Amino acid sequence: MFESGCVKLLSGDLSWHNLTALTVHYETQPLPTWLGWYAHHLPVWAQKTSTAVMFGIELGLPFVIFAPRRLRQFAGLTFIAFQVLILLSGNTVFSTC
Repeated sequence: MFESGCVKLLSGDLSWHNLTALTVHYETQPLPTWLGWYAHHLPVWAQKTSTAVMFGIELGLPFVIFAPRRLRQFAGLTFIAFQVLILLSGNTVFSTC
């Protein structure tokens, strides 16, 4: 999770740095879902907020797994919710067979 956030920031892509990457992500993913269509039409401020939250989850929350049990449980549930949102907004598991 942490490395995913690092790769985005270290890629040099300015859209990650200015939090606008999601404005094009939903229309360029391989197999968009119907929820992804709605996400694509969210206002830019909502997509920038989503990107900032994503960076918080990917770069900050992994360190919480070293905290006491209740915080680890919170982190685990947040990771699960994050992955479910990714699954619902865009099917990134596709096959070319």
